[in-house]
Amino acid sequence: MLTHSEVLGDQSELRAQLQRDGGAHRELLRLNWARPLGDIAFDWAAILAATAAVVWVGLETLPLALLVIANRQRALGNILHDAGHRNLCRTLRVNDAIAGLLVAPLVFASMESYRADHFKHHMQLGAAGGDPDLIDPPETLPCHWLASYLRQVFSLRAWWGNFFGHLGAAGVSWSSRAGIVAWWVSALALLVEFTGTHFTLAFLGLWLLARATAFHLITTLREMCDHFGLRPGGILSFTRDMAVRGPARWLIHPRNNGYHLTHHLLPAVPYYHLPRAHALFRRMSAYRAHGTVCDAYFAGPAAVVRAWEREARS
Repeated sequence: MLTHSEVLGDQSELRAQLQRDGGAHRELLRLNWARPLGDIAFDWAAILAATAAVVWVGLETLPLALLVIANRQRALGNILHDAGHRNLCRTLRVNDAIAGLLVAPLVFASMESYRADHFKHHMQLGAAGGDPDLIDPPETLPCHWLASYLRQVFSLRAWWGNFFGHLGAAGVSWSSRAGIVAWWVSALALLVEFTGTHFTLAFLGLWLLARATAFHLITTLREMCDHFGLRPGGILSFTRDMAVRGPARWLIHPRNNGYHLTHHLLPAVPYYHLPRAHALFRRMSAYRAHGTVCDAYFAGPAAVVRAWEREARS
């Protein structure tokens, strides 16, 4: 189990080395407020385009539409994550207004509840009963990675959380749930006004179907990439960076979300600077000695699924 002091200790050690090396990380803390707004607009446009394809082209586009929508749901979740760290805008009111109007309710989330839970994840990383994102492994891990993955895929608790978000989460106030529902009622009413009832019902159905299927599959893998198969003992030993390139990364880790170790070490770095922060860390001795980096999801000795299997054999 990690303690608060161990988490802060790892952060302090890396930051001290950054300072000794000239503080090159400071540039990476600068925010470009237009970047997330453009990315949110892109996500909304992609989701509406996928809906239009199903409505106007036909059901043969359904599999691709579900994949696109689920991927953009994942990307919007990453924007919400940055908002939780005030990485959209350092002015809290502006930061939360952007997320609260354009992102959080869309993905069934309360900004306030998300920030509180995510703070616990950072400060109580790996602590049973304290880390809300902790995936409890069985006493003995299966020897094949697919068994570990399918165990999470078919976990009702995991599916419920991925599908319902804060609408079905314990500890979320009824006023927050009501706010999410009210936002959706208003958004659907506007969509009916501009696109008609048929398009709006198709959008709602596709949104829910994507969350129940492809989004759950992607999110489960993404969550397991972060910490699963690692042993608590500090941020460096219990968190991975996924330095993966190509289409698989775009699908599973949009918006550079795979640089999870880098994020835990410097949470104030916005998502669009994470690759540069990761490159900076890789030049540092503490990161090279103790950090875990995977360069693939499924193929090769440094693939993340191989790490799950190695832990099962150890």
